[in-house]
Amino acid sequence: MHKSAFQLLLSGRTRTQKVHCIRYRAWIDAGIRRWREYKEALKPLSKKPVLFFQCPENKEADEIFRYVNSAVPDLKDKVLLIHTDSTGEVKKADLPKAREFAKTIDDPDPDKNPYEAIVSTLMLNEGWDVRNVNVIVGLRSYTSKRKVLPEQVIGRGLRKMFPEEDANIKKSINVLEVIGPPGLIDILEELEYQEGIKIAEFDTGKPLELTTIFVDKNKLDKDIEIPILSPRISIGEFFIDQTEVDNLPSLKIPLENRVLEMEYIAIDMLKGMEVIKRKWNLPVPQDSKSVIAYYSYQILKQLSIGGAFASFHPIVKRYVIEKLFTNKVDIEDPRVLYKLSSIEVQEKLISLFVNALRDKTFIKREPIRKSTIKLSKTSAFVWSKLVYPANKCIFNYVPCDSNYEVDFAKFLDNAGDVEAFTNIVVKNGFYIEYISEENHLRFYYPDFVVKLKNGDYWIIETKGLVDLEVPHKDKRATQWCKDTTSLTGENWSYMRVNQE
Repeated sequence: MHKSAFQLLLSGRTRTQKVHCIRYRAWIDAGIRRWREYKEALKPLSKKPVLFFQCPENKEADEIFRYVNSAVPDLKDKVLLIHTDSTGEVKKADLPKAREFAKTIDDPDPDKNPYEAIVSTLMLNEGWDVRNVNVIVGLRSYTSKRKVLPEQVIGRGLRKMFPEEDANIKKSINVLEVIGPPGLIDILEELEYQEGIKIAEFDTGKPLELTTIFVDKNKLDKDIEIPILSPRISIGEFFIDQTEVDNLPSLKIPLENRVLEMEYIAIDMLKGMEVIKRKWNLPVPQDSKSVIAYYSYQILKQLSIGGAFASFHPIVKRYVIEKLFTNKVDIEDPRVLYKLSSIEVQEKLISLFVNALRDKTFIKREPIRKSTIKLSKTSAFVWSKLVYPANKCIFNYVPCDSNYEVDFAKFLDNAGDVEAFTNIVVKNGFYIEYISEENHLRFYYPDFVVKLKNGDYWIIETKGLVDLEVPHKDKRATQWCKDTTSLTGENWSYMRVNQE
């Protein structure tokens, strides 16, 4: 969200005039210029930026509407006028068209939704929820005679145009720009105070830096088709036979006649003297059954299994009674409760079950070839990170997450044996499923896909920091390449390139 740069440029008082479009002309024109920049920047994304004019009263809204709709050529017949009552609710007569506008905002057919600007009063409280408001031009006087809450000024403009992206002020992604007279700036400053935030300012003379990644029609020869295989790993229905538990080894935990205690010592720091020393029995759960239930829950949680507690808990209970200790035990024995309450026993018991049942969580099947993903079919998307303009990439830029990826993109672009490549992002739709370090099914998005001039393909991971997930991803990507080679007859290989 940006605060108006006109706080500095146009901070003098404006003489009240009957013609509001003249009184507020500077802010109106500034908003229109900014809206035009967004329109040009968002054109490859097929997104329609919306310009919102917030007027003092319905009669002033009518006047602003007539001016914008007639005097601004690229907004002629593209301005929607919505009247509101004193509470900010859309008047019933205007509600149907307001809702239709919000529903069809991105429809490319101008006959269904020709509007690109809205003129109204206050902010619309109900019946209107549209994501594409990029610029609000606040034309109210915002005087104390009619108190306007800060959240009413911002209102419905705070809907992300790109819900999957974080806001990025520098790149103008999911940013709401507010332009208006000094009274509006006072309200935004009040919002800063109330919420403990800082609203960024912007210079309307500085061009947008919004980066859009799209398929370059002049580089269609750099297209790559990535085979899509059926999952080798999927989550299956959990079932455990009692005989499998019978085969689990005993942990041979000895029972001991011990009472866990906690010692509390208070020392006078000035005198260096011990002034209080007491011991208490540690608080423990009321019975062993509750501890076993807790362990059962923790085992299922680590195995990522839901809805199996009722059938699994009795199995764990039986193991504790018959096999956890050196001898069969009575679950009501207080020594059992004390031992079950220890961290050591907790870790051993949970690890035993998790390691033994880990493979029960998933179903593994030989994959089949289902389809392909062509990079040329990727829809345009915004990118807030680094880019590199490569000749061998089908996109206008190679999207990169780090300087190391930029350097590697440069290397691939200059490599004599490389025909085409790109950095893989979520928008491409390609991923490989794998089992994580914590035994969860996760999706792995490799960094680069590369096509060589000899027809071979490479999946390449560039890695700065090698964490616990990396070996699992390496193993799964290597298997994916073997499966793909077998099913397609093309040579696919995997490589990880660590940053030195």
